[in-house]
Amino acid sequence: MYEYKYNGKLIHFVCEIYYDIAPYLAGITMKEFFLDIDKNIDAWKFHQDFVRSNFGEYLKPSAPTAPHLSYGHLACLGCKLNYTETGEPNVLPAVDSIDEAIELLKEKRDLDFTKTEIWQSYQYMSDRVREVFPQSPKFGGFGMEGPLTSAALLRGHGFYYDIMDEPEKCEEFLYLLTDSIIAFRKALDIAGGGTGEFLGGVGCCDDLASMIPPSMWETHVIPFWKQYYDGLTKSPNRSMHVEALKPAQVKKLDLAGLSHYQPSVSPDLTIESVQENTSLPFDWLLYAFKITDMTDDEIAAWQDDTLSKGITSLRTQLGKFTVESGKLDRVLQWFKAADRYRV
Repeated sequence: MYEYKYNGKLIHFVCEIYYDIAPYLAGITMKEFFLDIDKNIDAWKFHQDFVRSNFGEYLKPSAPTAPHLSYGHLACLGCKLNYTETGEPNVLPAVDSIDEAIELLKEKRDLDFTKTEIWQSYQYMSDRVREVFPQSPKFGGFGMEGPLTSAALLRGHGFYYDIMDEPEKCEEFLYLLTDSIIAFRKALDIAGGGTGEFLGGVGCCDDLASMIPPSMWETHVIPFWKQYYDGLTKSPNRSMHVEALKPAQVKKLDLAGLSHYQPSVSPDLTIESVQENTSLPFDWLLYAFKITDMTDDEIAAWQDDTLSKGITSLRTQLGKFTVESGKLDRVLQWFKAADRYRV
């Protein structure tokens, strides 16, 4: 990968690859990609060849893994997975009330995640992938969400009523759930060959925190983010990915002890509104569905404008949508425009 600088400062041009491009190139459904490990492996071969042939030194193919499941933790707790032909599996709520949610988490407090059926399935798939791609993660594709997102998915839409009607019970629920997320995250690290100690710091994705009104962030968001980070690391490197925030919520971020914020798809935010409301460094994303309609000059102007406002990490994305729409050249232009800043 190349090195870039702006006004003497190191900057980064990132292109993230959606995993949905692999099954698309292989001509299989997402359901097949998730449930048939042989087809999954073949799809990764298509992915590797495609990225190398179209982008060369500009972009590295993604490391093949078992199919990426954001809801591994929730599945271990008992949420059922709903597999579809066109997208990542969804999870169905496991409880019908906040009381049931609390009781479930008390019952699962000492759960050995590695003994669950879904975990063992992912271990088998990870082993199979590594037989073909030895450099792939020892245990990969199995993920988790942050406290608020996990709470809303485990409990269902009723959580948003609960948080207004029974805020104290929701605090207990969030505490127990965050404790479970911490235990799961440590188990993931150990399964991947780590020690369960995150000396270099840790990140988190918690998009549905955006659904919590700003007035409740100091009681129902910030404490559980802190619990998560403090339970995993002593490092000050603590990043948070949370989409769709409003400026009033961004203003609360400084309370969480974060080192980096990733807004990603947040249409109500501008670079200026983020900078006005938090001191945190953050990156900025050129949406996959926008870059496909931009000219060469517009892509270059977006990069120039973003850099001029002090952003040092610029991101865009590549996936099935880009290839399907015949706009792969727009992503290649992203790198060509970045060449103006190459050292």
